[in-house]
This record gives sequence, structure tokens and C-alpha cells, in this order.
Amino acid sequence: MLNRFRKLSFDRLTPELKIYRLWITRRLTLVILILLGAWTLLDLALWARSTRDETSLVTDLGFIGFLAASTWISQRIASHGNTHLAGYLSAGSFFVLALANIILYPSNIFVFSAMLFVPIMITGFAVGGRSPFVFSILASLGLLGSWGATRGYYAELGLTVENWALFLGSQFGLHQGLAALLYNQGRHLEISFDRLHSKTEQFSQLAHTDPLTNLANRRFLIEQLQCEFARAKRYRRPLSLLYMDLDGFKSINDRFGHILGDEMLRSAALSMRAVLRSTDLLARIGGDEFAVLLPETSIKDALGVAQKLRRALEASATSLGENIPALTFSAGVSQLRFEDESVDDLLARADRVQYLAKSEGQGQIRSQHDMSQLPLFSVGADPPKDR
Repeated sequence: MLNRFRKLSFDRLTPELKIYRLWITRRLTLVILILLGAWTLLDLALWARSTRDETSLVTDLGFIGFLAASTWISQRIASHGNTHLAGYLSAGSFFVLALANIILYPSNIFVFSAMLFVPIMITGFAVGGRSPFVFSILASLGLLGSWGATRGYYAELGLTVENWALFLGSQFGLHQGLAALLYNQGRHLEISFDRLHSKTEQFSQLAHTDPLTNLANRRFLIEQLQCEFARAKRYRRPLSLLYMDLDGFKSINDRFGHILGDEMLRSAALSMRAVLRSTDLLARIGGDEFAVLLPETSIKDALGVAQKLRRALEASATSLGENIPALTFSAGVSQLRFEDESVDDLLARADRVQYLAKSEGQGQIRSQHDMSQLPLFSVGADPPKDR
């Protein structure tokens, strides 16, 4: 039953809600341990004043030890991220203890019946979803069963069936009412966190995406380049960067207008992205400037990628009309060197090589081999031949 309730409500928690549940579980664990400590001190004080016999003290200390152990285990489980299991374990411990006390000490049923509300509250705050109804139903059934098992004792005390019906009815109503309240509160919280997560993703998308072409922007390119740079340096793997600048795009904008110019950029982005691997990153870093991050790619293979991109770019213009001139780009390719200390070194070489290609005319592709460079660092294995 618990797995079914979890499947219905908890499998798709947002990261923010998971963090909140973990925070709540830790706070509940701390509160429970403090209350258990206070209970222990109170029992010891009553025993020291001879108002509590040793048997009752030992029994209470046993109950306290049981709850403390289950709470500690719950805390350890929660620390590994499983707040659902931690919440159920802690709530189940309180339920078992409350029911055992009601059966063992029927004279204190009005005191221990209040403990049946604790597991409902624990699951409501720490687990959420429909979990409070699990323990609200169990609490009502447990209370009804305990009355059936000990009703002879209460009959001797003069409690009528009507009195019991009133007590049980009020307890049932409170159990289900509290569960419904916690469920509604949990649903409202989940909806709020879902909206927050959705907004966060939207803002992240806006921060990392070029709005015109839907490609990655310069910020995201640098972030990914830093990650790949560190990985390539650590494992001595090849990493290349390709800079591209469209030739004569300003004159096309002036002749045909910005609307067609924007459409050409979108078409160019779509065509070039189609010939890249899923692990490659195509980004728009300026008005008519693009860059491609090529993990696990040597400079020789990167030059081959540049040729593919050039053909894809030329084809993108023909799809817009016969009178639209074919697009070309000037490109510079750089590869990670062992001496590189940061991504700035790789970026600077790609920029300088692109400037060199631009100065030699339209449609030129140059690499850092065309400049005075130190040798590339050697790698332990050839890059994948999937180009």
C-alpha cells in the first residue's frame, strides 16, 4: 500500500521540493529527539521523587529507546535522500508505540490516543501527498480495534457504549480532518514548487539560449567549454573549437532587409546543427558569428567538420529562394594544447585564426597550424572516427 501511495504522488518531485522535504525531515527528527530527551528527564525526576515506580520507569525508558533508535535510523535514511522511507519509518514507530500503550494501559487511552495524531502529522510534513490518509485510517481502525479488545475494562468503569461512540466518532473525524488538511496543504506546496521549478527552467533557458536561432549563446558556450577543457586536460583527450564569421552578411541585411536576414540566420543555424553530433555544441556568439565546441575531436577532424558546415550553410540559402545569395563563412580552428592554462588560451587562438581566414578572403578555413604555434599535446588514443 505504501508503495502504491508513493507511486501515485512522489515519483516526480522537483529538486526544490526534494530539498524542502529533506529540510523538514531533519527538523522533525531534531524536534522528536528533543521531546524524547524531555520525556526522559521528566520520568527520571518523577522517579527521584518516588512518585514513579521502577517498573514504569523501565517501561518508559524502553519506549523512549525504541523511538530514539527509529528516529536515528530515519535520520540516516533521510541523509541519503530517501525522505519517503524515513517519514514512513518514523511515523510507523509512533503508531506502533501509541497502539501498544493503548492496549497495555487502557486507563490512559485518552492520553495515548493523542499520540495517534503524530504519525499523521509526520507523513503530512515529511512525505506529503496522500500519505497522511494511510495513518489516519490506521489510527481510526487501531482505536476501534483497541476498544473491541478492552471494552470489558471500560464497562467496569461505567463507560457506556454511547460514550464510546461519541469518543470514537470525534477521534475518527479529527483523524480524517487532519489528514485532509495536510493533504491540501501538501498539494498547494507541490503546485507552488512545480511553478517555481518551471520558472527556474524558463529563466535558465533564456540565460543560455540565443532567442533568434534557439542555439546556445556565448555564456553557455563558455560554461560548457570550461567543463570540457577540464576533462580534456585531466584525461589528455583532444578538444577543438571552431569559430565562424558569415561573409558579407551585413550587405545581405542591407539589400534584403532584417526580416529576411533573421530568417537566413535561423535557417543557417538549423542546417548546421543537423550535421553535428549530439555531443557537439553549436552556439551563436554574436550578430553573424558562430562557434562549435567539438569534444573528442582532433584538429584534423575539426577541419572536416568545418567543410560539412560550409556545405550545409550553402544549402540553407537555396531553400529560401533562387534570388538569395549563398552564404559562406570564414572559419578558424584551434585545438587544446598541453601548455594551455585556461579556456582563454583556446578562445584566443580560435579568434586569431578566424581573423587570419577572414583577411584572406571569403569562404576560407584556417587552423592554428597556419600560425606559429607550439605543437599540440599528444593524446593516448585516436579520437572516435564517427565524422
